[in-house]
Amino acid sequence: MSTWICDVTPVRYGITARVSCLAACLSLAACLDAGDEPSRQEALRSVAFYEGAVTVAGPGGYCIDRASIKSDSGGRFALLASCESLTGQPGFAVVPAVMTVAVLPRTGATAPPDAAAMAAAVGPDTVRRTEEGDGITLVQLAQGGETILPGGDPRHWRAGIMINGHVVGLAAYGPKDGEIAGQQGSVLLRDLAEALRTASAP
Repeated sequence: MSTWICDVTPVRYGITARVSCLAACLSLAACLDAGDEPSRQEALRSVAFYEGAVTVAGPGGYCIDRASIKSDSGGRFALLASCESLTGQPGFAVVPAVMTVAVLPRTGATAPPDAAAMAAAVGPDTVRRTEEGDGITLVQLAQGGETILPGGDPRHWRAGIMINGHVVGLAAYGPKDGEIAGQQGSVLLRDLAEALRTASAP
């Protein structure tokens, strides 16, 4: 089974994250620095941001890459991938994907960006599809995924939600011609949004 191991640097929610990745590694060890060994300690089930106002947790079978967690004045950031790929241990099989979560400080906003605003931010010509409802806005982009996830599919999904007053940006990337490039990317981001809402509930 291919794994997707990534080293990530967050960029202000616009809504992109710059990801430099090695794709389709045969094992986690091949993607770690020399001397590192795969371990359950490399992955987290959840991480709390802003004193617990937003707790990042993935859908079943997806974990947080501990090394990806970033925190600065511009916001908070985490990357998720399959628990199996992050730990190098057999686990619950899931669709290969890399997801990112970017959380902005509270700004007084009461709603996430709508589809039109998100399309304008990324360039309307790249938008293949938009979806809105249940407090989440999603856009499917026709290009750009391969620049964020080298070797991945150009098509990818981004989303915006509000959690306890914080704007949260989500994104999902996958292998070329994989399920995430299609409708499964939307389904996965909706599952991720629900996992975040449940974990962040007061």
